[in-house]
Amino acid sequence: MSLKEQAVGGVKWNGVGTATVALLQMLKLFIVARFISKSDFGLLALATMVLGFTEIFANMGLATGLIHKQDISRKQYSSVFWLNLILSCTVYAILCAATPLVANYYHESELNKIIPLIGLQLIISSFGKMFYTFKSKELDFKFISIVSIVSTLLGAILTVLLAVKGLGVYSIVYGTLLQVVVMQGTYAVSGLRTYRIMFHFKPSEITDLFKIGGYQLGMQVIDYMAAKADIFLIGRFFGQELLGVYNLAKELVMKVVQVINPMITSVAAPAFAKFQDDKERMRISYKKILSILSFLNVPVFAILFVFADPLTLLCYGQDKIAVAWFVRVLSLWGFFQSIGNPASILMVSLGRTDLGFYWTLIRVVFTFAATYVACLYNIQVLSYVQVALAAVFMVAYWRMMVYKMIQLPMRQYLGAIAFSFVAAILAAGLSAFPLLFLDNFYLRLALIALFGIVYLAIYWFFNRPFIMELKGYIFQQHIK
Repeated sequence: MSLKEQAVGGVKWNGVGTATVALLQMLKLFIVARFISKSDFGLLALATMVLGFTEIFANMGLATGLIHKQDISRKQYSSVFWLNLILSCTVYAILCAATPLVANYYHESELNKIIPLIGLQLIISSFGKMFYTFKSKELDFKFISIVSIVSTLLGAILTVLLAVKGLGVYSIVYGTLLQVVVMQGTYAVSGLRTYRIMFHFKPSEITDLFKIGGYQLGMQVIDYMAAKADIFLIGRFFGQELLGVYNLAKELVMKVVQVINPMITSVAAPAFAKFQDDKERMRISYKKILSILSFLNVPVFAILFVFADPLTLLCYGQDKIAVAWFVRVLSLWGFFQSIGNPASILMVSLGRTDLGFYWTLIRVVFTFAATYVACLYNIQVLSYVQVALAAVFMVAYWRMMVYKMIQLPMRQYLGAIAFSFVAAILAAGLSAFPLLFLDNFYLRLALIALFGIVYLAIYWFFNRPFIMELKGYIFQQHIK
């Protein structure tokens, strides 16, 4: 099978899998939001923040090295497997030891139970994470998608059942653990059949992976700190209930980036690595990716901005209507985030994780400083600051990352997203006007369909070649 056919099949399956998983996750969230308090969501946000930070160290950036390096021996991947297991157990022990400090910092004793419990996924994941990386590298996204859908469905069912029975935040914890067991267990069983692991561990054999992964590790650590600075500080300054409200809004907005972008980027990174020496080809393909992602992302963020109130009522219920204001503001933050996000394709495929590390170092300093100052005022000011930072970082990210790696001019960079931006503004204006005169909840929701019709009509009449190309195969002309 050619690279083009693999990439096309990968995008299709990844799209189906990512969209289905996202739908299941959102349905789970919308259901359990009726049974779990805002304070519980705040506790969950803190626990997952701490866990996410420790998960970075359990991998040491080796996944990036495995994707970039084309020839890996049996001894090398055996060493990677055992290193993953050792690191995961070590990091889990450190997590358990540090949990009382976290609980004391936030004055929440319940975290002493939640964090060690949800942290068990660190050890569980170590058995399957390397084999997941291999599946991604082979562009076998059919297998990945099926595993993701099944594990997410089982985890969601358990979460909802437990939430209905009144287990509160623990319903999500147990559901997440089941999902991880099914997913990583499947990767482990499948991978061990294909890649026979030796009782061999020699770190010196994988130093070249560390050279690439080391920068990736540093970048992930610092980037995670920047990404979670708001959660870290809100929990301390404003309490768990406000954190729960803010995080529900952020989760809804982030779901767009987490769902749409990986449909393309997770396939593109290993595909780009195969023609990493052809910069012109990379520029053409990267602009195509930007155009596709903006076509999908921009209208969703526009819908979140315009229809934040009825969507919040639909998703979370009347008792969490305060989430709507944050959804509207953070939708702007999500838009800027989505534009810069695809640069990770270039970073991984070209092995330039060093650039990502230096950029992230700059980003974390500005993020923490600005977020801390905003917290001295109120959570609304903090939300506006997040949007402003994202806008500035989008431009800086292009200059330091995209232009540095493939010399893509700003005019072409912005040109790739300009049409979708203009189309979304026009569609938002036409669909938002009737909101001024409609009080009926269902009619207000129905206006989202009007937005979609107008948005697609603009593309059909003024950018039909793009629609026709999108209808065909992504990368059809440029990945062979």
